[in-house]
Amino acid sequence: MNGKLYFFFAVLRSLQIALSMIQLSKIILILGSQMSKERQKLGLVLEGGGVKGAYQIGALMAIRELMVDFDGVAGTSIGAINGAIYLEGGYSKLFDVWNEIRTNTVFDLSDEELAELNGLDLRPAILRILAEKKLNTFKMLESSYQKSQKFFETIVNEDDIRASGKDFGLVAFNISDMQPFEKMMSEIDEGKLVDYIIASATFPIFPPKVIDEKKYIDGGVYDNMPINLLTRHGYDKMLVIRTNVESKQPKRKVEGNPNLFYIIPKEDLGPAMAFSKTRIRAYMQMGYDDTKELMQNGLSEFLLG
Repeated sequence: MNGKLYFFFAVLRSLQIALSMIQLSKIILILGSQMSKERQKLGLVLEGGGVKGAYQIGALMAIRELMVDFDGVAGTSIGAINGAIYLEGGYSKLFDVWNEIRTNTVFDLSDEELAELNGLDLRPAILRILAEKKLNTFKMLESSYQKSQKFFETIVNEDDIRASGKDFGLVAFNISDMQPFEKMMSEIDEGKLVDYIIASATFPIFPPKVIDEKKYIDGGVYDNMPINLLTRHGYDKMLVIRTNVESKQPKRKVEGNPNLFYIIPKEDLGPAMAFSKTRIRAYMQMGYDDTKELMQNGLSEFLLG
């Protein structure tokens, strides 16, 4: 082989190696990008709202069709309960539980007492008044409180929630110290998770949930949509399923700049405490229909991208 031909093949070989290295670099960059996407945790935030939580069930039944797997869930009040049931038993258990819920399943109330509950003003300014007076003024609701607590205890299992391997957070309000309780499951002592879930959903007019000599009520009086709780624990991409219309703004401003996608009822869903069969089915259908429409308008890409 003469010198010129040898030089030609040497240059060609060098070019092949260089091209291979460039191709390898591209592959590494692509894999790195995919791994980065895979590492991005997807969170689910569930707003509180009593019976309006049925809207979230309809939305989640639609999302189930995409086979989406959330890394963590945070909720307040009924949102905390829905989140716990989702982690414990998945979409099917959520649907089964809500298919059985009725007003008399959860409460022991007359129509008049229920109307009084639905008309309450829950602004923070009246918290102290509620804390001081509700046990005397509303002792008639004691049996309903006991009934609702027993009901929630039967549908939520701490061991199963912890065994899910997912993150879970909730918000309640400590009226003993007048401070919010915003915690992830990993920060809550074993054996007390269900107590705090019930505390998060203890409507302020009922007797407070007592845990370690502290009194807790519904977290909705502080943060009914706990986006910030997940943000503080490393989540920057979250699906938020609301129970209130867009015009009803949350109490807390969103911290940072997380990537959020909202599913929001198109119309006001009405009172929070009227757990009738008709309302539940209507809200579930609305949640399903709204979500299916959004899946054609960016939701699918958000969840699967």
